[in-house]
Amino acid sequence: MGRIVFLNCFPQSLVSGGIKTMYRHALLLRQAGFRVQVLQAEGVPSWLGKEMRPLMCEEVTDLTKQDIFVFPEVLTGWYADMISTPMIGKKIIFCQNPYYFFTYGPSAKKLAEWDVRQVLAPGVGSAQLLQRVLGLENVQVTPPVVDGNLFRPRQKKLQIVCADWKWPHQGGLPGYASLLHDMLTLKYPQFSSVPWVSLQEKNEGEVAALMGESAVCLSLGRLEALGITALEAMAAGCLVVGCHGGGGSDYATSHNGFWHSPEDMEGLVDSLAMALEGCSSGSTIVRRMVVQGQQTVQPYAPDKVSMRLQQVYGQLYG
Repeated sequence: MGRIVFLNCFPQSLVSGGIKTMYRHALLLRQAGFRVQVLQAEGVPSWLGKEMRPLMCEEVTDLTKQDIFVFPEVLTGWYADMISTPMIGKKIIFCQNPYYFFTYGPSAKKLAEWDVRQVLAPGVGSAQLLQRVLGLENVQVTPPVVDGNLFRPRQKKLQIVCADWKWPHQGGLPGYASLLHDMLTLKYPQFSSVPWVSLQEKNEGEVAALMGESAVCLSLGRLEALGITALEAMAAGCLVVGCHGGGGSDYATSHNGFWHSPEDMEGLVDSLAMALEGCSSGSTIVRRMVVQGQQTVQPYAPDKVSMRLQQVYGQLYG
């Protein structure tokens, strides 16, 4: 059996949901008996956990036809040259955000010319989107990991954690969060003293702790392939209010959160107020929604994701 080599061209210091998912997939596959490496030319990132470090390499040699190279969807720089260059081994793309991918002008024809054997996606909705837009016949789903040992409920307090940093180069959504805060204070002054905590620039441990102690998470998903932040908040026992961002429709229902269009600002504010009131009063409905959220996230547990990864990569070897 050949190796699975995940390619990471991103800066050594960059931490994102996609990069973390790549490392988690690599680790789960290695634990399942696959030969796995992560190519990071700049060396081992300082933020990486000790259990991940044996995966790291700064170069790959002695290539074989059985080796599998996993490209991200961000086809820029040396990735763009490498994806279009004939090479020993099998090329696949793990497209963790189709909307990023589309900006590089891919097509079924180009992927065939590049000899890309398979495209993977993190969710069913994003897989179907790739199939419809690019005319691909078979996009496999390899979901992200939500670790319930890390993202878990703690001693709760009436507090809102806010995830609002997506698409920073397109302006992000911090203005939305600020506006929602102002509108909540104006329409529901009884909640004006409830703390709001931004998750921006927090490491994973800090995010997990803040989610675990907060009653409500405002998750402003935008152009998501799946939307792992809302899932992590559910695992941490938060009541989620926000926008599923498209890909979150895989799991977002009226039973596990308050979901709105991003244009429905007043509706979001009303739902925040209902969530805060329900958490304050110990509402049975709110408790059921939190429990439903925790059940929603179960398919993303490490053992479940590991089984799916073994199935998909086993077929790629076959």
